[in-house]
Amino acid sequence: MPSTPGSTDPPQLQDSTKVPLGIAGVFRSFGRLNRGPPNPVPAAPAGPPSNGGRHSLYGEHFNGEAVANGQVLVDKLRANNSLNDRISAAEALRTIVADYPAPTATEIWTNAQDLATEENPPEARQAAFKLLTACIKQYELSPLDRIKVYRTVALHSCPEDFFHQLQALIALTNGGRDLSTFQSEIGGLLSRWLRTWFKESTIIRQTRKRARTTSEILSGEEFCLKELFQFTTDIIKFNFKSFEEREVNQLLTDVLSICRKTTSKKDIECSIAFIETLITYGYVPRPALKPCIEVLCGAYATLRDLTDATWNAVSNLCKSYMAHNSILVLREILEAPAKNPPGSSNTNTLRGAVWFLEKLLIANETDGLPSVQFTVVMCAFQSALSADSMRLELEISRAIAAILSSKDVASDIAFDEWPVPLNILVHCSRRATRLTHGPTREGLESDDTPHSYENDGVGVAISQALTQIITMLEMACLNPVFEQTEEVIGFFIRVHSHLPNSAAELVINYYSTEHLCYPSCAEWLDNCRQLLNVFFKTRTRPPSMRISVLHLIKGVYETIRDVCEDEVLHALFVSVFEDFQNEKDLKVLDALIKTVVDISGDTSMKLFNTLLALLVEYIGLDGGLPDLPPQGQGSGASTKSSIYPTTKARSPQQGSKINIAARGLVRIFIKNMNTNAAKSVLVYEQLVRISGSADLDPNARLTAMRLLFRLRADSEHAIFITENPESDHLASVLHRVANLADETASIASKGDEESSSSSRSNRSNSVSQTSFLFRNPSRSLVEKHDRPKRTPQIWSYPETKALPEKPMHLASPVLVTFYDPPSDLPKREGPSLDPHLCIRTSLWMEKVIPIVQQGCDWEIYSYVLVHLGSQLSNKTAFRNCKAHINMLRSYVCDQLHTNRIPNTDLPPEVKKADIAVVLINLLTTLISYKQHFSKNETEGIVKAFQLGLHSWQRTAKPCSTSKFLPGILAKLSQIITSSAVSVHILEFLSALAKLPNLYSNFTEPDFRNIFGIAFRYIQHTKETTAQQLIKAAFANRPGQGQANPADPNAQTEQPDLPQYVLTLAYNVLTTWFLSLRLSERPKYVSWITRGLVLHDQSNTVDEQSQACIDMLQRFTFSDIDLKPPNKIDTQTSGITAPDSGISRVVVRRASGTSYYTLKPESRDMHSMLQSKWANIPEDVGSLADAATGVEKKQDRVLPSHFLLQIAGGLGPSETRPILLPEDEKTVRALDVFDRIPVVDFHKIGVVYVGPGQTEEKDILSNAMGSPDYTDFIDGLGDLIVLKGTDTNTGGLDRENNLDGEFAFFWSDRITQIIFHITTMMPMMDGDPQCTMKKRHIGNDFVNIIFNNSGLPWRFGAIPSQFNFVSIIITPEARSGFVSSRLLKEGSEGRTFYRVQMVCKEGFSEISPAREPKILSDASLPAFVRNLALNASVYSHVYNEGGGEHISNWRHRLRSITKLRERTSVMSQGLGGNGGLIGGATSPGQNSTAPASRRVSTMSAQTSASDHSYRNSAQVNGDADQSETEDLLMSMDFSRFT
Repeated sequence: MPSTPGSTDPPQLQDSTKVPLGIAGVFRSFGRLNRGPPNPVPAAPAGPPSNGGRHSLYGEHFNGEAVANGQVLVDKLRANNSLNDRISAAEALRTIVADYPAPTATEIWTNAQDLATEENPPEARQAAFKLLTACIKQYELSPLDRIKVYRTVALHSCPEDFFHQLQALIALTNGGRDLSTFQSEIGGLLSRWLRTWFKESTIIRQTRKRARTTSEILSGEEFCLKELFQFTTDIIKFNFKSFEEREVNQLLTDVLSICRKTTSKKDIECSIAFIETLITYGYVPRPALKPCIEVLCGAYATLRDLTDATWNAVSNLCKSYMAHNSILVLREILEAPAKNPPGSSNTNTLRGAVWFLEKLLIANETDGLPSVQFTVVMCAFQSALSADSMRLELEISRAIAAILSSKDVASDIAFDEWPVPLNILVHCSRRATRLTHGPTREGLESDDTPHSYENDGVGVAISQALTQIITMLEMACLNPVFEQTEEVIGFFIRVHSHLPNSAAELVINYYSTEHLCYPSCAEWLDNCRQLLNVFFKTRTRPPSMRISVLHLIKGVYETIRDVCEDEVLHALFVSVFEDFQNEKDLKVLDALIKTVVDISGDTSMKLFNTLLALLVEYIGLDGGLPDLPPQGQGSGASTKSSIYPTTKARSPQQGSKINIAARGLVRIFIKNMNTNAAKSVLVYEQLVRISGSADLDPNARLTAMRLLFRLRADSEHAIFITENPESDHLASVLHRVANLADETASIASKGDEESSSSSRSNRSNSVSQTSFLFRNPSRSLVEKHDRPKRTPQIWSYPETKALPEKPMHLASPVLVTFYDPPSDLPKREGPSLDPHLCIRTSLWMEKVIPIVQQGCDWEIYSYVLVHLGSQLSNKTAFRNCKAHINMLRSYVCDQLHTNRIPNTDLPPEVKKADIAVVLINLLTTLISYKQHFSKNETEGIVKAFQLGLHSWQRTAKPCSTSKFLPGILAKLSQIITSSAVSVHILEFLSALAKLPNLYSNFTEPDFRNIFGIAFRYIQHTKETTAQQLIKAAFANRPGQGQANPADPNAQTEQPDLPQYVLTLAYNVLTTWFLSLRLSERPKYVSWITRGLVLHDQSNTVDEQSQACIDMLQRFTFSDIDLKPPNKIDTQTSGITAPDSGISRVVVRRASGTSYYTLKPESRDMHSMLQSKWANIPEDVGSLADAATGVEKKQDRVLPSHFLLQIAGGLGPSETRPILLPEDEKTVRALDVFDRIPVVDFHKIGVVYVGPGQTEEKDILSNAMGSPDYTDFIDGLGDLIVLKGTDTNTGGLDRENNLDGEFAFFWSDRITQIIFHITTMMPMMDGDPQCTMKKRHIGNDFVNIIFNNSGLPWRFGAIPSQFNFVSIIITPEARSGFVSSRLLKEGSEGRTFYRVQMVCKEGFSEISPAREPKILSDASLPAFVRNLALNASVYSHVYNEGGGEHISNWRHRLRSITKLRERTSVMSQGLGGNGGLIGGATSPGQNSTAPASRRVSTMSAQTSASDHSYRNSAQVNGDADQSETEDLLMSMDFSRFT
């Protein structure tokens, strides 16, 4: 029935709300509603309005009429009136019934009573009940009337009238306060009404559910039920004692039944209010206690906003005499799941019981609540776990957290009470863990399937609760008075997945401090495994924590390794590495590898092999060592698949992990190489496999190669590791130097032809005719622009930390290189070494050779090319690799001969010419293995040099044999390039002149080629210098802009190089001329003179050319020594004795001074021309060995020499001898002139560095050296006595032996060298810093360092401002005192040395020895001496700042010119007798008789009017040519032959 505003009718709802039936349904529904604020349901007004009816008009009419006549309305209620009139009268009377007396009221109800019968329409019945309610409210009824009215209301059975019935009953009981006359009947009535109206409400709700409609407004039935609950609650509140226990129990049972079945939150609220009222104002009957508590528990778990009401009810219940029973019921509820079948217990009820027990335990008898034992509660919780409910476990976890957070409760927990709650938490944690982490979590088998739950957030909530508990327990464990630490630590282990990192560290520290992982604990091995499984193998833990566990286990191992059996240790470490293959954290992986490294030296071979196999498996090596490619297969036959094998796709992190494992193998090798040969060999072989595996990450391969390329063997074949492979120069060739990385981009944009500079020279025609080796074919635009993006370089020089650990300096006492004499070539006798205990370098070569032959990834290929040559220089390490060395030579030569360098993907900045430079450098190292090569194979090496000689500038550093020398010279004669290459070519020619066995078969064209090369360099250098001077002068003019320093075409050549080239070129002319046979020299004089005059296309002859021509005049017909005699007879020298007729003739020239004694013809003997210092041999055609350094037994002079000297020299008349005045000034000038040295002089320091020496004081304190050092200095020169010598000693004391008694001295026709050898200088008392030695060594431009220390030499170890060059000699195999005496005889017993030139910063590259060279002990002294000589020559040029280098011959020439100019005026009257040679007194000689003095010389500048070249436009070509020919004819002295 619809309600209208202001009416007392209950609301009518047409829509139904979709909700499930039953208490379980309402609990679920309310559980959802509980997540948000509940939506309030507006209730209809509980009481009727003060005035209102269906028709207000009637009320107003009868009200006014009742005042006039009230009886009229009463009469109208009678049954004889119409129904409408009666209804209208009832409506009107209920508003004015208060005006009537009580008897009238009784009459009113009597007249209207029949309106309430069921036969009447609803309007009539409801009007009757309203009128009844009004009468009850206004008048006090008699007991009889009360019972009548009660029964009228109670027996009425029309549902439409129930609201008005209830209102009448409420009025009758005065709101539930007065039950007189019907108290025995109302209990049953209320129970029946509650069941009825709950049923009606349920029907309405189901209707709404089927219609899928919802409404916040209560329906009429729901409103009636709500009002009925309120009325029933009031009845119990005011009249509990009026009921029997049976009635209360029945009423409570009906209420509890509604709670279980309802789906409405309002019903539960009303029920709880009823229960709370019952507990407060009465008691709960014992039979209904458990159902009541269950409902309260369920209500708590379902509706969180009713927690206070439910707790109030339970707390009041526990404060009553039912307290004990209530606790027993709660305990019984929780223990029921363990006793009943699964699924029979309601989870919400269990959750509520948990909460109530938690509250009671925490209350701890406060507020009148009973005492609850901790053990009782925990046991109940443990039993409740049988319900298998995750939400229940969440409540239990939270409850325990709340209980433990209570200080009063926690402090009273006994020691033996802790296991129960901890076990409960462990059980809860397992459920949470399985839900959160799934089946792959540690501790679950792979076939386990976690339970599915409705809400995954429950597992997270359990974890949070556990974390709270763990945090509290962690803080408790930090308290020293806490006695349950051991129990708590065990709990932490069991719930490790929920432990925060701080708690996990607490557990680890506890195990460590309590030594639970040591054998002192009976379960130490299980504890170790438990720590590993719980913390180390759980990869969600921080790396530092996992590493701390690893360190703990490692500490245990180091403690027990000497007392436990190997099997136990093996089992321990196998457990550590069980899941090693799946390790992904780089820090942990590195710690694992480090652990293997640390224990590798002490483990048994069984454990070592196990750990090594794990590392190898982790790296991913497959298969064994592949076979070498067939020896006949050339590099061109390689396929693309062999060059670029298919590699497995790896992520960068995976590559870094493999690299960490590879570095671990390197560290294991370094650690074991000095203690265990078997372990070292096993690791070595795996590193070799890594280096050759194309499927591995390049970083891992490079890690292995960094160690393998640093392996060396000493003279006793013991293995050691060098830190510096000394390959920085080759790294710069391939652009692998760090500071060049930014410069390579600009290089890539240039063309592929590197020799374009030579094509711009004036000799481009001859150069362009050659077929360039390794010329790159032109690339298409697609190839240039579609090049894939290259990855960054992964190695470059300097390699700051190439090895993960610093190796020991000493050689291994247990590890040697493998040698099998029967398999040697040729076969030898002797025992074979065990290959399992020796390093087989052949395995390493089998990996390297295919890389050189076929190529591979550029990072690997470049690293091999750069480092292979340096390692091969250690010949001792490759004693069993002769076949491999020969194969390597074959492949390298084949690539150079056929232009088939492996087609690797070169970076844009690297050209094939760079590869050629490195390959040629590799060939120079292979020369030291020439005893293993046949003649044809050796010639193949030289042919490779010859092919590369003309193609690329940087390959023009040749080595040759006599067979190929003519062809090489022909190639060299075509090269005019930068000074940097010129230096190497001229140094080569200079050194070749000292090897007569090589040029013994030279013909005249060959010699002319050599002289032509020198002329071309003289011409090229002077032209270049002149152009630079012109450019500099032009740039310095006012208004002229400066040169652009950023111009890429600008010359970057240092100014000192051209002067050095010029000096070398003149030195080549002089040296090679002196190397000619004496009889062959005249035929080259005219040709050489013409080249000197015409080199600069002018008719002038500069000082250097004049000095060279003077040398020709002196040595064309003689080999007289340049230095003066030791003793000169000053009394007769230069005087014609009147009595004897003997005269002394001294001829002073730029190239030297000659002394002759003349004796006229006598009667008794033939006329005789005798030179005191010359003996003319019969065999004048023998080879001149002046330049070879071999001491001559006698000088050789041809007659033409004397004729030439008598003629006074050649040239224009202005250069002929002139008379000198007999004055003191002239004598002093001649004295100064004679003090100018005739030959070039150099002083070279020699320093011996003993084993392990690095400091200056220790090095200079050496008083002796090794035997090979002694042999070396003995080959440098001749031993001379210092005291009293007239030899230039370069500052060594010649009077008191302060610098030693002896020194080594070397000289040839034009050069002298004194060696300052520190071991031959004495140690002075009071000079601990060896300053007396350093004053010589420190002032020498060049020092030879015989480095026997076994360490790399550091330039500047002996600091000095003037040490420009250090030539470092290092034995290819480190040797000791004994071993150096064993390797002597036989080719196989030769000792080889590495020679390298190291220069001061800013020094130009003046020698190929900047790259280490390998030499035998026999060739070492001569090679180093020549190297030091050239370096000293350049150092003099460098010290002058790049200015013009003035030789001693030029100094003498200038002095002669000055003396001539000063005396030319005075000697004009005596200049006609040019054919005579006047005598010249010796310095300091007093003249006793008049004599003519003449100086035979050439002027500084032959520029007389009839011979000078006039650079003028008026002079025609014929005149110029005529003047040039006249000048040449005047200098041609070949006619004296």
